[in-house]
Amino acid sequence: MESQGFNAYTKYRILQHALKGKNITKTCELFGISRTTYYNWQTAYHKYGIAGLENKKSKKPKMPNRVSKAIEREILSYVIKYPEDGPRRIYYELKAEGINLGETGIYNVLKRNNLTKRNQREKFSQNRLIHRDTNSNVDRIPNFINLSDSYPGYLVLQRIDLVGTFDGIGRIYQYCFYDTNSKWGEVKIYNRKQDIDIWRYFELKLIYLLETFNLSIENLVTEKEREFLPCFVKGDKYNEIIQGYNINHMFISSKGIDLFDGIRKFNKYLVTEFYNKIPFNKKLDSFIKVENAISNFVREYNFTNTLSEGPNAGKTPAEAVLNRAIENGTDLNTLPLWLLALINSPRRGVNHE
Repeated sequence: MESQGFNAYTKYRILQHALKGKNITKTCELFGISRTTYYNWQTAYHKYGIAGLENKKSKKPKMPNRVSKAIEREILSYVIKYPEDGPRRIYYELKAEGINLGETGIYNVLKRNNLTKRNQREKFSQNRLIHRDTNSNVDRIPNFINLSDSYPGYLVLQRIDLVGTFDGIGRIYQYCFYDTNSKWGEVKIYNRKQDIDIWRYFELKLIYLLETFNLSIENLVTEKEREFLPCFVKGDKYNEIIQGYNINHMFISSKGIDLFDGIRKFNKYLVTEFYNKIPFNKKLDSFIKVENAISNFVREYNFTNTLSEGPNAGKTPAEAVLNRAIENGTDLNTLPLWLLALINSPRRGVNHE
C-alpha cells in the first residue's frame, strides 16, 4: 500500500503541508500518495483528530469464494432463463461469456438464494417471468431496484450518444452520467470514438465527487447499445472501479422501459439549450472551446437550476446531494470553499423534467 510506513504524526504533517501550500496535487506527488489516500486521511482527521490517522490493523481476508454483486446478478439472471441447469452447466455458460468463476462459487450463490435444487430454481424463474411482458424481448428493471426507496447515489444512469457533426468542430460524442434522485448530471465530450475512455473519466471526476460529498453509488445502470458497448467494457479500470467501490453495475437496454426517462430528458435539455446554439455562437469555433463551454454549462445546471418536480422540488441538484452528505455525517467544514460558494449561488428554474 502506498500509505504503508506513515505513522499518524507523519500523516498529520502531510495534511498540514498541503494546507499551507494550498496545493493538494503537488503534496500527493511529493509524498507519493494518491488524492484518494489524502482525502481519506483528511476525513479521518476531521472526524477523530490525530487518533483517526493511526494505522488500522489489517482486516481479515475475504472468503475466497465470495462473489461480487455483479457476477451474482449474472448467475441469477441465467437461472431465470434456464432453471433446469445446475452449477456445472452454469459454469460452462458463464465461462463462454468471459466470467471465470468455479463451480463452488456458483453453488454458494445458489445456496445463499435457496436455489440449489431444480424445483427451487424453476419456482424462482416462474415468479420472475410472471412480471415480464412475454411479447417483448427487451430488458426490464431488475427486481432488486426499488425506485420508491431512492436517495442520491441509489440509482445512477450512464450512456453514450453521438450528438452530431458541427462545422469547424467535427463530431461530438457525449458520455453522460445522471443521478435519478438529485438529477445531478455530468458530461464528458469526445471528438473521436476511439478516444472515449469512460472509466478514466469516472475515476478522475466522479470518484472525486463521491469522496468529496462522502457518498457512494448503490446501483449503476449502463444503457446497453451495441455501438458503444465496447467503450464500457474495455480496459482494466472497469472491474477495478466496480468491484473496488462495491457498485452493483448492470447493462440494460433502454427500449420499452421508462427507467431512462430522466437521462433522456436531461440530454434533450442539453441539446436544446446548448448544442443547438453552437452554430450561432461564433466564439465556439473549436472542439476545446466547446468542451470548456459544456463543462461550465453543466456546472451551472447542477448548482443554480431549481428542480420543479420530484422529491427534491425547490432544490438544486447540488443541494439535494449536499443534504444527503449531511445525513451521512459529512462535516461542511471539510468541503472545499469553492463548492460551498457554488451551492449558495443565485438559482433559477429548470424545466427539463
